[in-house]
Parts: sequence; structure tokens; C-alpha cells
Amino acid sequence: MIKIAITDSRIDSESEHRLMLHGYRVITLPPFSRLSEAVASHPDMLIKRIGNEYISYADYCEEASYIFSDLSLMTSGSGARFSFTADQVSPDYPADVGLNALEMGGMLFCRVKSASDTMLRYATEAGLKIVNVNQGYPACTVLKLNDKAAVTADKGMAKALSDHGIRVTLIEEGYIDLPPHEYGFIGGCAEVDGDKIFFFGDPATHPSGDKIISAAEAEGLKVIPLSTLGLRDLGGILFAEGNIH
Repeated sequence: MIKIAITDSRIDSESEHRLMLHGYRVITLPPFSRLSEAVASHPDMLIKRIGNEYISYADYCEEASYIFSDLSLMTSGSGARFSFTADQVSPDYPADVGLNALEMGGMLFCRVKSASDTMLRYATEAGLKIVNVNQGYPACTVLKLNDKAAVTADKGMAKALSDHGIRVTLIEEGYIDLPPHEYGFIGGCAEVDGDKIFFFGDPATHPSGDKIISAAEAEGLKVIPLSTLGLRDLGGILFAEGNIH
């Protein structure tokens, strides 16, 4: 099986190279014209994976059909299926958060009234409990370490997760790059695959760096900075696998 890392097309060359050195074939997502420029290529805004189901927007598939063609070929034999929702998307919140959801511990945390009906249907069919939260960007604001542990600067999400039995490490807000916004979010600058957690940038540069690193290592994760720069929110990484070389 080949390992695949799906990322924002604005990934820097050093981070892309380091992912490749770890054995990943990197697939970069082009921007979706209906999202704001800051997040238009973010995986956590464009594709939601629930089990073997990959859900995206029909309009985005039309714009980036070659990407989904490549992904379908590359994930052949892995059981992956691709579904597309006809939900209307615009750059203005909350019309941009339809697929932004956090799956943890058999639950799907999302702003239900803004969530894609297609995503909610697949989540329900997969046996996930739908948990409504006020935060429209739960996948951005929360860094999932595993099904029972997370890191966030969002106090509302911290409470929602804690109320559902998840251990939360609360960190200082900000110090994560997401132009042109004042700052980005911890969930968008890192992702776990197996026993490793990959960061866009070096978590040690964050004022809560020690807490972030300690929380990850306490869960048995090896911390891997993909560059020596400060943390950068690129919408996380969507890891997948397939059979074609």
C-alpha cells in the first residue's frame, strides 16, 4: 500500500519534501473558488472522511475533477468511496463550514444547522453520535491526538469535549500563521498518522509549545516538525492509502 498525504496547495517545499521522506505521496488540493482565499485549499474545509467514505462538494469536484480522478485511482483497493454533496457554498460564514467537523470517540462534533446533510447522513449510518457545538470550525480549532485526547485554544470546544469524556490540553490563543487573518488554529497545523504527529512548522515556537509537545508525547506520539518555521494553519493533512504505485 502507498501512503498518501493530501494537503493545501500552498504547502512549502520543505514540508512537502519531509513528508515525502517519510514515505508519503503528496497530493495538493487546488483552491475552491467558492471559499475565501485563506482556506480555499484547506483539506478540512474541502473533504470530510468518515470511515471509507470521502465526502466533498459537487461544485469543487467539477472545478478539480483531475484531483478526484487521481485520488480514486490511488486509493483503488483500499475500500475508499467518494461522494459529493450539492450543498451551496460561499465564502461567508456559516455557508463555508458544511464539511468542517471533528470525529472523536464515536462522535461527530459540528455546528449541526450549518453542516452538510450528506455528511450527517453518512455519520449516522456509520454509528457516530452527532454532537452539536456553537463553533463552526471544530476541525480547525481542535487538534485530535486520538479518540480520547485533544489540544485546543477554544474554551467552548474544550468544554464540549471535556463534557464527553475527552482529555483536553488548553493552550494559548494565536501564534499560528493564517494570512490575512490575525491568526490560525492548532487543528489546521498538524495531523496524526499512526504513532507520529506532523506539524506545519515547529510547535516549540508557540508560547504553549511545551504543553503541545508534552500532550502529544503523553499519548505515545512522536512529534515531527515539517519545517523550522513558526506554526502555519494549512487545514491539516488528510492521510489515506492505496495500492497503485
